[in-house]
Amino acid sequence: MGKRHPDFPAWQWRNYPQNQQHATHQALQLIAVPLFITGFLLIASGVFSTSLASVAVGVVGILAGLGLQRR
Repeated sequence: MGKRHPDFPAWQWRNYPQNQQHATHQALQLIAVPLFITGFLLIASGVFSTSLASVAVGVVGILAGLGLQRR
């Protein structure tokens, strides 16, 4: 792992407008965010209804959403 930027939040906000203009980034966000939210809702629903399948699919959805956002 590399060294962390000394003022990471300021650096991140400074580069935010350029990063948000890429069409690939916007497409991945359009897929990843709803996938993450759906995964969370499935986990919550599975916990309250004691459905292991719902929890498992929710965990996969959250991991997939986070994986896409990492790109």
